Formats: sequence, structure tokens, C-alpha cells
Amino acid sequence: MMCVFRRSFLVAIMCLGVALCWADKRSEIAEKIAKLPQPVQLTFWQTHNAEETATLKDIIADFEKAHPNVKIKMDTVAFAEAQTKFKTAAKAGQAPDCFRCEVAWTAEMADLGYLTPLDDYLTAADKASYLDMPMRVAQYQDETWGLPQVTDCLALLYNKRILKEAGVEPPRSMDELVEVGKKITNPEKKVYAFAYPANDSYFMLPFIWAFGGGLIDEKTGEILIANEGSVRGLQFMLDLRNKYKIVPPTFDIANDYNNQLEDFKGGRIAMIFMGPWATANILTGSEFKNNPSNLGVAMLPSGPAGSGSPIGGHCYVVSASCKNPDIAFYFLDWINSAKNQVRFTVRNNLLPTHREAYEMPEVKSNELVQAFRKQLDVARARPVIPAGAGLFPPLTQAYQDALRGAKSPKEALDFVAREWAKLTKK
Repeated sequence: MMCVFRRSFLVAIMCLGVALCWADKRSEIAEKIAKLPQPVQLTFWQTHNAEETATLKDIIADFEKAHPNVKIKMDTVAFAEAQTKFKTAAKAGQAPDCFRCEVAWTAEMADLGYLTPLDDYLTAADKASYLDMPMRVAQYQDETWGLPQVTDCLALLYNKRILKEAGVEPPRSMDELVEVGKKITNPEKKVYAFAYPANDSYFMLPFIWAFGGGLIDEKTGEILIANEGSVRGLQFMLDLRNKYKIVPPTFDIANDYNNQLEDFKGGRIAMIFMGPWATANILTGSEFKNNPSNLGVAMLPSGPAGSGSPIGGHCYVVSASCKNPDIAFYFLDWINSAKNQVRFTVRNNLLPTHREAYEMPEVKSNELVQAFRKQLDVARARPVIPAGAGLFPPLTQAYQDALRGAKSPKEALDFVAREWAKLTKK
């Protein structure tokens, strides 16, 4: 017993020592900043929308006020352009010091040598302060390349009024989705139970995983997208529209994501799979703006193989060409504190990555955020591989071919498997 106690005591002392070591390092960097002979400027590219950028500007203003020797030159880059723009700049040796990186891009950027590893600045306690999955997708080949900034996943969003009037509860399984959907759908009134966007294959993933499909096995490199489970998942999506008729019969590929949101906001769609990033917009809709509690969030329905919600989000990274990586890390670590993450939650309904943030009163009382947190606990990561960011264009092409009836689900996913084999050289 005494030996066990002594070992536990020694481990605790070692952990405390490591934490204090980084606390000292933080203090050293802060002291270095305070003694700079002239201010240092850090360039920072970020991809938030307008409302989120306003929050970020306030946080950065607070940082500059507390650290007058560090000036931040922030540029907002359109999300759709950010990956290519950063890679082009990094290749030319002109990358910004700091960058807000989508989690699917991180492994590729690290593999190309465009990022600074952060493990020298992070203790085990620092890493453990983040939720497991957001930290996992910030790592590649046993090194940490980013600070998890926000996270997200898909959950079932539903209109409580419509479900109550139909006398049903949120579906817990894919079979229940069909049963509930038939009770809600009323084509004459142009009300449908469910919808999914035809222009984004990201929303396929819960169906693929629910029926036993997969993407790519990270350990073996095996491509799973065309296996029997994946084909069944895509077929089920098609059946929701063509066989069970609980999804609107027509779609507009170019605008389907926005159309789906507008129909949900207006009470023409009862349920969608959606992430927390859309909730602020949804709450402006006629069904919710005067009654926000009408918006419900539930776990994704499960299929024969269980359920799976894709984890997304962003992390802060330091470029390999940054001349002051310690100061850049200090800046990102400061603006990414649990307290500052909560500011994004309160103002923008974004999900924090710090465990501590979920215990703060402003987050603990946010029913939408707490509901997404439950789904996040069982979310699944997309493959953390250099080719990860390139997986979706061929998947979306095949998805749309299947929706149009140009290819069967099997033919469509066989095409994806061949394209992914080229990307991963398998």
C-alpha cells in the first residue's frame, strides 16, 4: 500500500513539476514580450464569418491592451479560399505567422512542412485540458500541430411544434426516422419530415457509418467507402426521398444547403442533420425567432451498425516560417483560453474545445450547446491523413450522381474508391 501511495505521490509531483515548468515558460515569454526594444508584429489569417469575427476582434483588442509590445495584423480570408491561399503562401515562404486551420487541413499542412510543431510549448496537462477528439484531430504522426479552437458535429435538429402536433418523439433509429417521417409529411401542405443538402457530401457520413460503412482506415490505409455498409447507407438516403417520400422530391444542387435551412426555419421541414454553426441563423426564422425553445437538438438516429457524427472544427497553427514562434504560440494560447472560448459560445453558439469551458455558468446554462456536447462525446473523426482535405470533392461528385440517378450507389462509390486510391496512392 505504501509503495502504491509513494508511486502516486511521485507521479503527482512530476505532473505538478511539468505544469509549473510551462507556467514558468509562459512567464518567461511574457517577460520577453514586456522587454522587447520595439513592438513585434504578428500576421494572422482567420476564416470566421462576420459575426464571429466581431467577437475575435474584441478578444484580440484585449490581448493587445495587455501586451502593447505585440501588434496583430489580422486578415479575414474566405473559408473556401483559405486552404489554397495558405499553401501557396507557405510554398513561397510568405505564410502568415498564425492561421486558423480547418481540422481536415492540418495533417496535410504538417506533412508538407508548413507548420511549427507545438509540443515544446504544451504539457500533458495542457493537452488533457482539451476534449479528446478535438485534440486528436490536431495531431499527426505523434506530434501536435494546432491548438483546438472550436469543434462541431452534426446532431438532429427538430421543430418541437411540428413533432408535437404529429404526436411523435425525435427518432432514435433510422427505422424510426421513416416511421416518424410518414406521420409528419404532408405534401399537400408542402411539409416534409426531413431534408439533406444535395450539394455537400459531408452530410452523407452519418448514414454511411450508421449502416456499417467507412471512409479510410488510418492504420492500414484500406479504402472503405465502397464497402457494403457504405452502399447501404447511400441507398437509404435515396430511399428517404424516392421510396418513403419523407424528403422533398426536388432539389437544387447549387443552393440546396441554404434552401434546406430556409425551409427548416419556415416550418416546411421538420428535421435536419446540422451543426452548431447554423443555430444562430436558424433562430432568426419565423418558427423560432419569437420562441427559441421550439428548436430541439437530439442525438443522431442510429442504424444497424450504430451511429456516427463527423467531428469538425478549427485549430490555431503557427507557420514554419514564423520568426517568433514562441510569441506566436503565446498569442494563440492567450486568445484561445477557456474564458475566451466562452465568449464565442455566448455570442455565436460555437462549441468550446476546453473541458473547463463546459463547466462555466454561461455554457452550462446553454441548452443547445450542452445538447451538442452529448453528441460530441460519441462523434467520429474523419481520417487524419495528408489526403484528408481532398477526399470530399470526388465524394460530392459521386453523391450528386447518385441523387440524380446517373449512377447507382454502388457505381458512385466505386468511382470514389478509385479516386481516393489515386489520392492516397493505394
